[in-house]
Amino acid sequence: MSRAPLSPPEHIGYRRSPALPGLEFLDAYHSPREWRAVGYGYGFTTLRTWRGVAVHRGQRATITPGVAFCNYPDDAMIGTPEAGSAGTFHVLMLSTELLAEWAHENQVRSPRVEWRSLFPQVSEQLTAKLLRLSAALDLETSALHLQATAAELAEQLVRELVLGGTARVAPEGPALRGTARMRECLSEPGFDVDLASLAAEAGLGKFQALRAFKRRYGMPPHAYQLYLRISRARLMLRAGAAPADVAAHFGFVDQSHMNRHFKRIVGVTPRQYALGQACPRKSA
Repeated sequence: MSRAPLSPPEHIGYRRSPALPGLEFLDAYHSPREWRAVGYGYGFTTLRTWRGVAVHRGQRATITPGVAFCNYPDDAMIGTPEAGSAGTFHVLMLSTELLAEWAHENQVRSPRVEWRSLFPQVSEQLTAKLLRLSAALDLETSALHLQATAAELAEQLVRELVLGGTARVAPEGPALRGTARMRECLSEPGFDVDLASLAAEAGLGKFQALRAFKRRYGMPPHAYQLYLRISRARLMLRAGAAPADVAAHFGFVDQSHMNRHFKRIVGVTPRQYALGQACPRKSA
């Protein structure tokens, strides 16, 4: 007699970063349980494979992938999966202060943030930006990279779920002028800088600064910063510095961390670059 295939084990994890205070991810994989909780802040749940019924603030809805579940601070919520099923979902948990900051940066002028709906349809763009931030928390990313990725998610989230697509974007004339100062900051010695500091130097809000920088330079500040570090690393390597010393000088976690970015951007390893090795020729 054949046996029924075993279901994957449930795995639950919580992730956060000091670079993003007030933000936490809950990842639940293959979860068959009924979830009951009272949130300490706002929550935004996206479903990968989970299907079931959610109850919050007296509303009840059947939710499936493509539908989100938005909850409020201090209110009870219940999520019951379909009978006999297990599913995967991710929850972005935000403190009241952080979501209020996100809303204010995106031109929401209200004493309290209100979701457009408790169970809204979500766009592929919003889901992709949420997963991008989630993935960044698993990598050796800088604080600036994490904060810029969070800012991009924040703008999309507020547009869709708080303002319902009616966000107003401030005029960008002053922002474009401020990007030159942001680039100067990224070029100064020492690479431990965050998005709030850059925006303050430019005299802009964080979201406005991020949009303007990307428009002017074609990439977000953290990417520009990484390319700048690699560019300067090339000069040190050509001058004879050891790769390990170069990695430490430019703030990489270790030499292997620099090697991965260097090979992806330059096309060869730091050692190969320092040696000036030619690319092997291939016959036609």
